[in-house]
Amino acid sequence: MRWFHLVLVSVCLAAGCGLRTPYRVKAVDGKIQEAIDRCARHGGGRVTVPRGEWTVGGIELCSNLELVLEEGAVLLGSRDEAAYARLDSIGAGDMGRIPVILSAHGARDITISGPGTIDGQAVRESYQRAEVTAVTDSVTGREVYNAMLYGADYRTKWRKVAPWTTAINFVDCEGVVIRDIHVKESNGWNVHLERCRNVLVEGVTITSSRENGVNSDGLDIDGCTDVTVRGCRIDTGDDALCFKTTGQAPCAGILVTDCTLSSSSAAVKIGTESKADFRDITVRDCRIEGANRGLCIILRDGGDVRSILFENIDMTCRRHAPFWWGNGDPLYFTIQKRKGALSAGTVDGVTVRHVDAVGQSGVRVEGFSEPLRNIIFEDFHLTVEPEDAVDKRARNGFLFDGVDGLVLDRVSLVWKGYEKEWEENYVIRNCQNIQLL
Repeated sequence: MRWFHLVLVSVCLAAGCGLRTPYRVKAVDGKIQEAIDRCARHGGGRVTVPRGEWTVGGIELCSNLELVLEEGAVLLGSRDEAAYARLDSIGAGDMGRIPVILSAHGARDITISGPGTIDGQAVRESYQRAEVTAVTDSVTGREVYNAMLYGADYRTKWRKVAPWTTAINFVDCEGVVIRDIHVKESNGWNVHLERCRNVLVEGVTITSSRENGVNSDGLDIDGCTDVTVRGCRIDTGDDALCFKTTGQAPCAGILVTDCTLSSSSAAVKIGTESKADFRDITVRDCRIEGANRGLCIILRDGGDVRSILFENIDMTCRRHAPFWWGNGDPLYFTIQKRKGALSAGTVDGVTVRHVDAVGQSGVRVEGFSEPLRNIIFEDFHLTVEPEDAVDKRARNGFLFDGVDGLVLDRVSLVWKGYEKEWEENYVIRNCQNIQLL
């Protein structure tokens, strides 16, 4: 590839360093880590990356630092695994430890700002999964088996080609700002925040291929507290915005507002990694466009979900390729214990209100391992359209199975068109303490 001359200006801010005159340092030939390290020795500051393409890997940020990617600046994640030798991160259950392009551990007051780009340069390949002859589990097994019955191609899938990089991973950091950058095509999760506090993600664009972007989640908020996400656009193959607890730290005190979310999997998801609690999470004033699932809770590992609010959301959902999770359903909440987990956890107190949803399937709330408690739908309007797929999955408009404390207040359903597989408007079974208003 073509290399450009790089000049980085590192300014040690007076507020961070206690200096009257800002400290300045220049670095050349793409030595971003060297510029950061020199800045760190003076208490922090600013590193500016100018226009150009720079192949990087394994960069570690320090406290009191702002990394500025100027217009036209592109950090290309190296395809050489050796470039990430000293930095890695946890990932999804099937990913193990994965390398990281930009990392920070235990840092305070760190910012990455735009308008430049971080490109993970993901590479993926197609393969054929094993044949399926029976339902194997209640998470994806029903859909895969159904595809087999209809003769749909359920065997073609995609997998990542190493390195499985994550673009940004911050662990145990406080005072984090990510603003105005574009993050694209990580082989792992694009932005992964673990056990961080006091976080702002604003005006960020995150993209990955909707066709083959497996595990390429947009923004994963993992065991973090006091988080605001606003004005972002996330369009990814795997989950767009995902709340997780891969360890024992809870997700709590989170506000998401004014975002546009698209995904071949879930636009907004709590889980599946759920070892600790989720509480006081609000997602409001957002648009969901063309997602395989809109709002999703999949609790599997023993954590508890409390005080969740989804409100003022317009969404359209549609079916994607069979290997992606989802049926074009606007909402899917479930409790399903993972093999080996002591319990699945509990869901108690979820309100969904002021929602206009169009999907190619309906709403499913199912407590397989435990009943979901105190689930409120208020001013929720659903339109179900025919599926543009061979393997029909939609059956019912609203399905509630295993709910204790269900409120349906001003809920409506419109079937648009016709599918011979469509069955019932509302199915309510194994439920108690129901209010229909």
